[in-house]
Amino acid sequence: MSVTVIGDAFVDMIVSVQGIKPGETHHRKIITLCGGTANVAVQVSRLGGKARFIGKVGNDVFGEYFKQNLERNGVEDLTFVDHKNSTGLCISLVYADGERTMIADRGANNYLTKEEIGKHLDEMLNSKITYFSGYSFMSKSTSESILHAMNACQGKSEIWFNLGAPNIIKNSFRVHISKFVDVLILNTDEAKAITGRSRTEEIVDDLKELVKVAVITRGREGCLLVSDRYHVHIPTIYLNAKDTTGAGDAFSAGFLAGKLKELDLVKCAELGNETALRFLKERSMYLSESNCCGF
Repeated sequence: MSVTVIGDAFVDMIVSVQGIKPGETHHRKIITLCGGTANVAVQVSRLGGKARFIGKVGNDVFGEYFKQNLERNGVEDLTFVDHKNSTGLCISLVYADGERTMIADRGANNYLTKEEIGKHLDEMLNSKITYFSGYSFMSKSTSESILHAMNACQGKSEIWFNLGAPNIIKNSFRVHISKFVDVLILNTDEAKAITGRSRTEEIVDDLKELVKVAVITRGREGCLLVSDRYHVHIPTIYLNAKDTTGAGDAFSAGFLAGKLKELDLVKCAELGNETALRFLKERSMYLSESNCCGF
């Protein structure tokens, strides 16, 4: 069994801005990593699952770097190359307290077409799961392509959807989720935004009506698994991590990998928690060794 991940292809550049003032020149270690929704496919592959990725990069050095990363991690590369627009870039400015400011150029991510996705329709339909992100709805062209893919997969491949961020949620998301989505992954802020509720009990009741299965990630508190029959809290081990960027994708990957292994939903959620925790430990160690972020 396999998963096809459709979404953003980004190259992330992380740099500390601790102690920097306007007009000054500083020499700092700049970390370059592959990011975006593709990280879900990478993490699934590292967990032993079969994963492929559909997205779009530019015809540039960043696009080549991104594609090489997929190959190194055993992800089937179904990315398209855009000869007009550059690969998506995200500049992450890290402050002394671990807080971040992110500046993103979506580049080629905004131009994934319906025709391009259609070329990989067989791969999607032969997947146990097809995974989408709310970030794909940030451009009109890509939105149409994603809805086309969801419609094609309906009833043939399980449709999983990660909302992405609370500030990008549109009113139309509820319509798409109700119509297409089998499993919804979201964090607490996104759960409040999509339901319009603030109390946990009200959020749970709303999600039960909206989708078959939802899992709400809650940081150091683990996650809340919601289905039409029950809801259950699954705790995790506390980790004092200042930088949690990417932990949500790691959780999604663990949850996905569990489903590919045919584990029950609780075991899937536990694997999601474990994968996110391991990711945060590895990332903290990597950033500390690189001495780039002033932690």
